[in-house]
Amino acid sequence: MNRARPTRAQIKSMHELFRRSPDGSPTYRDFRKRFRLLSLDNVLGGTWHGMFIGIETDGYRHS
Repeated sequence: MNRARPTRAQIKSMHELFRRSPDGSPTYRDFRKRFRLLSLDNVLGGTWHGMFIGIETDGYRHS
């Protein structure tokens, strides 16, 4: 099975969240592990400050 990967825009958006506030993660790698690629429409999803954040393939974030 070929596993989809996050887009560059999603990675950039996730890194912007980390720079804004790491929310207790000691490293960007630890922060990145919170997020998973959801099967529906390749949305990246994870928690940040108690909210579930979805990151679209174009990098747009929403909670």
